[in-house]
Amino acid sequence: MQGYLLFPDGRALQGELIGAKRPQLGELVFNTSMTGYQEILTDPSYHRQIVVLTYPEVGNYGCHLEVSESTLGHAAGMVLRNLSPGSFHNRYQQTFDAFLAEIGVTAIIGLDTRKLTQMIRDEGPRNVMIVPAEIAVEEAAKDLAAAAPMAGANLVPEVSTQEKVIHGDGETHIVLLDLGIKLATIRALVERGCRVTQVPWNTDFAAIEALKPDGILLSNGPGDPAAVPGVRPTVAKLMDTYPTMGICLGFQLMALAIGGETYKLPFGHRGGNHPVKFDKRVVITSQNHGFAVHEESIPVDTCEITHHSLFDGSLEGFRMREKPVFGVQFHPEAAPGPNDCLDHFDYFLKQVNQHKGGGDA
Repeated sequence: MQGYLLFPDGRALQGELIGAKRPQLGELVFNTSMTGYQEILTDPSYHRQIVVLTYPEVGNYGCHLEVSESTLGHAAGMVLRNLSPGSFHNRYQQTFDAFLAEIGVTAIIGLDTRKLTQMIRDEGPRNVMIVPAEIAVEEAAKDLAAAAPMAGANLVPEVSTQEKVIHGDGETHIVLLDLGIKLATIRALVERGCRVTQVPWNTDFAAIEALKPDGILLSNGPGDPAAVPGVRPTVAKLMDTYPTMGICLGFQLMALAIGGETYKLPFGHRGGNHPVKFDKRVVITSQNHGFAVHEESIPVDTCEITHHSLFDGSLEGFRMREKPVFGVQFHPEAAPGPNDCLDHFDYFLKQVNQHKGGGDA
């Protein structure tokens, strides 16, 4: 099926639609990863975003259910240069096209993704729409013009669990405040001997306290951190009471809870090759965020800055000086991406166990 990628100024780039083949609207962003298209599509942090993949050949290893980061398709759409004519992998279960259709996501192929990436880099993200050819540009343009920007959008209620879910049966009890969690993060904790209680994003402190957690994990998620209402007081109390780790959006909410400020990045960090300086060494990280924390807004009397991006110098992590609390802007669980930072989960659980045993964190 033929279709087009529609921009707010009326430009329409022609291509071929695959997958769900229905209209999709979202913020246009790019990801530089060479692999991981299935994980990207199912990552809740990509909710309401149309992702341009800079790597030109996609679909060559197909899809297999074990690597999905949720049971749903969260990316609004995907833009590709070429779709591989075949899929070859020992774990292959279905084609990329079939997987897209199954999760209800449309992709458009045949576009110059490098040129689109340069445009996003130079001009910033904006809402776009993938549209089947039978729908007139003028009709689609009305829907596109009415779409709200990502800045100011609270998307967390659309991706968070609606009920409590328990994973694993280990002795260490972690309560996971679900802002849009990836399954890889839950796996990382369960594999390390944890029982993880996943709770909705708006669960209050008293309800979490009643669960008797040993530690708290604030998850990743989509949207503008400054637009998530009512969570800051809960996050502040959790940080004051329990060993706490924040990832991506969770890290940003930690910063806001202690008086920090966030801002929208010019074109975001999305890829599996982002170098971060940490503890006199460089780690390669997986990243997916369009907002960041103003470093100068973090109170240095109570916090220590620990991580910086080597791409643009932006803040990538801090820890509290007198409490077993820390957060990172990147994704230590990767999926997709390198495993350089899985030891951050080990550090978190070391803090949890020391606090649980009455020792110094």
